[in-house]
Amino acid sequence: MSESLRTEPLPSLSPRPVDSVTSRVAAPVVETTDDLILEVKDFSVDYGWGEEAVRAVNHVNLNVHRSQVLGIAGESGSGKSTLVYAITRLLRAPGIITGGEATLHLGERGTAQGDDNVLDLLAATQRELRKIRWSQVSIVLQSALNALDPVQRISSEFEEILKTHRRDMSRAERRVRAVELLGMVGLEEDRLARFPHELSGGQRQRVMIAIALALDPQLVIMDEPTTALDVVTQREIINELHELRSTLGFAMIFITHDLSLLVELADEIVVMYAGTVVERAPASALYEAPRHPYTLGLLSSSPPLHGPRNELTGIPGSPPDLSRLPSGCSFHPRCPYAMERCATEEPPLRTLDDSGRSVACWLHDDDPSVALPEVLARATPLRVPTSQTKTFVPTRSAS
Repeated sequence: MSESLRTEPLPSLSPRPVDSVTSRVAAPVVETTDDLILEVKDFSVDYGWGEEAVRAVNHVNLNVHRSQVLGIAGESGSGKSTLVYAITRLLRAPGIITGGEATLHLGERGTAQGDDNVLDLLAATQRELRKIRWSQVSIVLQSALNALDPVQRISSEFEEILKTHRRDMSRAERRVRAVELLGMVGLEEDRLARFPHELSGGQRQRVMIAIALALDPQLVIMDEPTTALDVVTQREIINELHELRSTLGFAMIFITHDLSLLVELADEIVVMYAGTVVERAPASALYEAPRHPYTLGLLSSSPPLHGPRNELTGIPGSPPDLSRLPSGCSFHPRCPYAMERCATEEPPLRTLDDSGRSVACWLHDDDPSVALPEVLARATPLRVPTSQTKTFVPTRSAS
C-alpha cells in the first residue's frame, strides 16, 4: 500500500473567497473539549472552480470524542466520503476545501489536550500530515482489493508501514507484530504469504483493518468497509470492530448507507443529504424515534429479520443533482410531508433536546399551525445504550 497514494497535496486551500453569506446552519450543542479528538466547524467542499463549482459538503459541523464511534449515513452522493477525505487532506483535485476548520487534538487517550497537541489539519504541511497518518489517524478505504498492492504479498504491506513508522523495530519484531494484528481480526499467520487476489473479500477487508490498527492510532476512519460483502461477513466484521474498539479504545468514524449497521455499532449518528447534515442523534434514539423524514425513509428501506412484518416504503425519487439543487430544503421534492415553506426556505440545523439531538426540518419549528406526523414524534427511548453495552441482533443489509 504505497504511502504516496495517500499524501497527494490538495489544491490551494483558498481558491476563492469563502461564502460571504453567514452559514444558516446552527452551531452544534456545546460540549466539553477535554476528550475531543476531532473538531470540524462550518466545513465546506466544492468540486470544480468558479461558476462550474458544485458544492459537495455544505457547512458541516461535527465533533468526535475519544473512544466514541460516530456514524455518518446517507445515500450515495450525500457527501459522506468527500467530507472525511477532505478533513484528512486525502481529497484529490478537482475537490477543493472552500471554508471551515478541521482540528485534530493529539495526546494520550482520556487526557485533557494542551495547545501544543492541537493540529490544524487544513494548514498542516505534508510533513506534518505524513507524521500523523497511520500513527494517529488511519483510514480503511471502500475497496480493499484496489487499496492493496496486487503484486505484493500481504506481509509486504505490514513490513512497509512498520518499517517506515517504527524504525526501531527489527525485522523479526515486525513479523511478530504482523501476526499479532492478523490474529486480532481473525486471520491466521499463513495469510501473510498470500497475494490480495488469493483472499476473499472479507479477508481482504480484515487485512485492511489490521493495517489501519498497526500503529495504534487514536482515530480510525472506516469508509463503507462492509460494502459488497455478504450479510454473514458483514456481521462478523461489525462484531470484530466492536471488540477491537472496546479493547484498544480508539475513536472511530464509520461511513455507510446502511443505518442498521450504525445502530449496532455507533454511539452517535449523523445523517447527511446533498452535502448537508439533516439529523444528528444518539444511535438508539435515532433508530427508535427518527425526527427527519429522510432518516425515516432510510430506516424504512431496510427489512429487519425479526419483529413484526411491515411493508417497506423506501424513499421515492433519486438524490438531487448537486449542480442544480432545488430551492429551500433540498429534500422537499422527495418528502411526503413537504409544506409550501419547504420549497422556498432552507431549514437550519436546530437542537431539539439536551441529548444533543438536532434536526434540519421545518416540521420541528414549533409552529402551532403545523401538525407533526406521529411517526416523527415518537417518544425517545429513556435509556440510550452506548456501543459498550450493545448486543448485536442480526439484521439484513440494505445494500
